[in-house]
Amino acid sequence: MEDKKTKQVAKKSESEQRFIKDIVEETKNDFINRRNARKTFERQWELNMNFLIGNQYCDIGVNGEIAEQYEDYYWQKRRVFNHIAPLIESRLSKLARINPEIKVKPKSDDDDDVSKAYVAEKLIEGAFSNSDLQKVVKEATSWSETCGTAFYKVIWNNNGGSFLGQVEGKDVYEGDAEIICVSPFEIFPDNLYTEKTEDLRSIIHAKAVSVDTVKEKYGVSVIGEAIDVFGLEPNGKLNANGKKVMNNAVIVIEKYERPSEEFPNGRLITVAGDKLLYYGDLPYKNGKNKERRFPFIKQVSNKIPGCFFGSSIIERLIPVQRAFNAVKNRKHEFMNRLSSGILTVEDGSVDVDDIAEEGLNPGKVLVYRQGSKAPEIMEEGAIPPDFNDEENKLIQEFVTISGVSDVSSSSSNAHLSSASALELLIEQDNQRLVMVAETIRNGYIEIAKQVLRLYSQFIVGVKAVKYNDTFNKTKVCYADGSSADSDDVYIENENELTFTPKQRKETILKLYESGLLSDGDKTIRSTIKAKVLSLLGYQDLDYLKGLNRLQEEKAQNENVKIRNAGLSIEEIDDDSIHIDEHTRYVLSEYDELTAKEKTRLFSHIRAHKERLNDIAMQN
Repeated sequence: MEDKKTKQVAKKSESEQRFIKDIVEETKNDFINRRNARKTFERQWELNMNFLIGNQYCDIGVNGEIAEQYEDYYWQKRRVFNHIAPLIESRLSKLARINPEIKVKPKSDDDDDVSKAYVAEKLIEGAFSNSDLQKVVKEATSWSETCGTAFYKVIWNNNGGSFLGQVEGKDVYEGDAEIICVSPFEIFPDNLYTEKTEDLRSIIHAKAVSVDTVKEKYGVSVIGEAIDVFGLEPNGKLNANGKKVMNNAVIVIEKYERPSEEFPNGRLITVAGDKLLYYGDLPYKNGKNKERRFPFIKQVSNKIPGCFFGSSIIERLIPVQRAFNAVKNRKHEFMNRLSSGILTVEDGSVDVDDIAEEGLNPGKVLVYRQGSKAPEIMEEGAIPPDFNDEENKLIQEFVTISGVSDVSSSSSNAHLSSASALELLIEQDNQRLVMVAETIRNGYIEIAKQVLRLYSQFIVGVKAVKYNDTFNKTKVCYADGSSADSDDVYIENENELTFTPKQRKETILKLYESGLLSDGDKTIRSTIKAKVLSLLGYQDLDYLKGLNRLQEEKAQNENVKIRNAGLSIEEIDDDSIHIDEHTRYVLSEYDELTAKEKTRLFSHIRAHKERLNDIAMQN
């Protein structure tokens, strides 16, 4: 009997081993095929990076690899006059202004839904802060501006959040959402000509990782080797042309498969070396209606219709940069000829080797054979104006293609003396980057949605969320899984490149001066005044120091108490704020209120109004 059981276990074990071997082999082969199919894009990205750092005498060779270009003659100058780097830096500086204010729409105007939407906003703020999202976005934007595409990966980190204690000697944390930047070199779609990530059937995230990291994270030992960090190829296929190599590393392949009829929850397969690290369902319910989807969000610099990866502005600038380097170097060679001169000598009349070695230094005594023709300098003439004309045209092409110009210092704009004219030119420059900025803003929205969906899936019990109010006072609100149910996320502020902070302040001041912010008696409510000061960046001038917000919170907390048992007004209550908050509650809950509850609420509101009238009569 025992022998029969042993045989069944061994047979099952052999079956599992065969299954694992097949999955690993299939995943690795799929990765290699995708890597080979993507090489054209990859080489272009490497070329862009070379031009950005100033290695501009290279190109994609006939073998598909980056190859150095050599001079035709030993005397040819090959200096680099890098205009691409400052243009990309200027674009990145402008795009760094993007800082969307994420808001969540409540499911209804019910106070409970409004409160949940407020808590959801604080959850998003906390996740963004913990992941240092602004830094992540800058990193991703740097990749998208250089290579054309970048990705965000939104995951659940079990070791994030607050420390809860220890279980069986291991530290336990509440977990938290985490947002990381992924370079395009690590992403391999199943179809290079599907534009949207959600339309792919599967996507691979592959990365060179040290064997120690694999051991620490998965508890599996693998054999390391030298890996090309960008090309993700083993050492045997590397060449010596500037490849970045990680030693004692292995390629970790994560293959995400979309839900299908065969796999309703999708599949995630993780492979390193010849080992299967993970096999199971897609881990995150991060799609609409809690569907399981890929945890990746794509950001492109310039969209290419019918292509998964976008293009970089550097690709358009490379031909102009090559031409500019050529013109500047030929111009300098011509100037060297003018300054050094070209000496013509009769054959055998002078020591040519001596002249070639020392040149015609000042005070040099040039001895030539008696009876022969004296050496003379060949007339070269002045530098042709074509050089300067072509140089200026190329500089203008840099500006035209990149959409970036220094209007404040450009000599071509010296005739613009008025501030309004300069402001108009700056606005026109910013308009060129609006589409890129909108891509970044859309990325914020998608990240926020996935963050909320992860919280909805993984929050167990209640999570304390710390945040700072307008006056940097630390507050705490409490969220459960239902707090993140509403994922209707939107951006409240305008695009920072079309509506700058300066323009925003000017608009607020115009609204103030026009009287649109005043009531019928031409007075401005303290709550509106505090909001205006906050928007202008002068919240410290608000003498109430956040008192209005505290009054609103007190009134909101009183609503349920009044509804259930009634409540007397207190001396510290701001009557106008309490009237607004209680009235808003009554209107939002009107159909749900009983006659007694309405009577209690109406009585409380009436008491506030009577005291407000008494104060007005006394004044």
